[in-house]
Amino acid sequence: MQEDKAYRIVIRNLHPTTNTAEIRTALEEIVFQVRQITNVPHIKTTKLNLPIFFVDLEPSELNKDIFHISHKLHTKVKIEEPYKKRDLVQCLNCQEYGHTKTYCVHTPRCVRCAEHHITSACLKPRNLPAKCAICQGEH
Repeated sequence: MQEDKAYRIVIRNLHPTTNTAEIRTALEEIVFQVRQITNVPHIKTTKLNLPIFFVDLEPSELNKDIFHISHKLHTKVKIEEPYKKRDLVQCLNCQEYGHTKTYCVHTPRCVRCAEHHITSACLKPRNLPAKCAICQGEH
């Protein structure tokens, strides 16, 4: 249900080694009810934690007030709403839209010839036009 959904915010500029329990305590001392805190890792390269924390708050009318906080734990912080994902994801397994390879339960579809095999096993030369696995047209 919508009223059970956590209210997510992003806290920027806190050092990556900051203990999430300290963040929780600092926010709960004000009035916010924290559901979960996650330190965001750098996904593409180092996997090291970034100075970014996702904080899920319990639904409340007071949650909008959190954006007025500018200092927390002796650090100047920026609190903002998370960015909305604008990209439509495409599965690299079945080539359908709306999910990713990790969550795919469909049979594989080749991105080059649209047959039912993984793309790395395709015998069609790369210099020939690809056949779309969705519309069967040549792109």
